[in-house]
Amino acid sequence: MIKRVDRYVGQAAVLGILAVWITLTLLAMTFSLLNELRGAAGNYGTPEVFWFVFLTMPRTAYQMFPVSALVGALIGVGGLAASNELVAFRTAGVSRLRLAGAALSGTLLLALPVMMMGEWVAPAAEQQGRAFRLSKIFDQAIVGGQRGMWIRDGEQIVNIQLPLLSEEQEQKLVEFRDVVIYSFGQAAELESVTRANAAVHDGDTWTLAEVSRTRIGPDGVSNQSSDREPWNSNIKPALLDAAVTRPPYMSIRALSEQVRFLGSNGLDNRVYKAEFFAKIFYPFSVLSLVLAGMPFVFGSARHANMGLRIFIGISVGALFTIVNGAMQNIGSAYGLHAAFSAIFPSAMIAIVAILVLRRSV
Repeated sequence: MIKRVDRYVGQAAVLGILAVWITLTLLAMTFSLLNELRGAAGNYGTPEVFWFVFLTMPRTAYQMFPVSALVGALIGVGGLAASNELVAFRTAGVSRLRLAGAALSGTLLLALPVMMMGEWVAPAAEQQGRAFRLSKIFDQAIVGGQRGMWIRDGEQIVNIQLPLLSEEQEQKLVEFRDVVIYSFGQAAELESVTRANAAVHDGDTWTLAEVSRTRIGPDGVSNQSSDREPWNSNIKPALLDAAVTRPPYMSIRALSEQVRFLGSNGLDNRVYKAEFFAKIFYPFSVLSLVLAGMPFVFGSARHANMGLRIFIGISVGALFTIVNGAMQNIGSAYGLHAAFSAIFPSAMIAIVAILVLRRSV
């Protein structure tokens, strides 16, 4: 009997979440499509806009899932409350916590595949989509891959292996490290390979820092190095700024590698560490959101109608999202461990929801 109730409530939650998730994802993609169409021009026309929005669909679906889980569970399980089925389950001796747990089980059934999509599908599709969009807008051959961004610049092919995002005086700054420049001659033969620790643009020209160059000629191979030297390039700084993959769009594995690299080199890794733990605790955050909405579903119809309970639940979810983001900023500013900043809001809202469900009559 109890297991049948669990399946029934879990199924209601799953169906509600799926319906809301699909609707919100399509709505978000529609807004993204309209926004991109306003900037469509030249090589970046309507077909290219549709392809770019399609490639970013996994990332959009991943970002829409937490709020979809909250609203969908409220609607799905709330439908059972509206038809007095939850009252019947309670009369049969099933506790509110047990019913809430059944809804959470259905949510977890969807949250884990979504998390895997955010790990393996969304980052790769997002990177390809951004590279495709930039190549059309700037009319340059650009390819995104596991080794950063590849750009065709006249007779040169440039590989930016490590685009970084750091914080300085509460501002996020873009840095480019490990730049490799392959220079070709008129006959398409490789003439030199230049490696630079960083590429800096001062507003007018590019400068390479910590440069080593290998020249390949008829007489053999020669090497030379310098601390700094100018770089004659037509690459626009705006293109490179847009080429940086922001931490929310990266996989857990890529974030982990960035955190280790930056930490071992004494560089600022707070932005990447915060997003790393946010992704690690992604399922727990989703479950906490759904759990926070359950007290409003199980509330007595004498005190509030279903529409008001759903509105209050959604408001709690919105407040949770704001507090979660604020907690990450506070943790970064005051040196709190990123794991604590990521899990604290979810843990608090889950504890409060459990206490409310246990004390409810």
